[in-house]
Amino acid sequence: MSHRDITLIQATVDNGRIYFPSTDLKFFPADSFGDRMGDGHRGTPVVFRAAGLEIETDIRISSGQRLSPRSSFAAFLKQVSAVEGAVLRFTRTSERGYQVDSLAK
Repeated sequence: MSHRDITLIQATVDNGRIYFPSTDLKFFPADSFGDRMGDGHRGTPVVFRAAGLEIETDIRISSGQRLSPRSSFAAFLKQVSAVEGAVLRFTRTSERGYQVDSLAK
């Protein structure tokens, strides 16, 4: 199983948006990507399992530099008392499934 570690910035903690670098394109299924715009093309959803929550969402190509799940992770971040500098580990568990764990800062 492959994984990615994301170090949280304050904007992520405040807004619940997770950002992956664009170099992680192959970490997600090719058909999971959607447009940035809310009314644009949506990708086929993937499922993130995080502390008992299931977040089903497509992945937005936010810019040339980053990717972002369309759905917010605010409830999960609040549940784990996330702070800037903390690390989230995203482990791919199946073709469309990911486990999210909060690692100690």
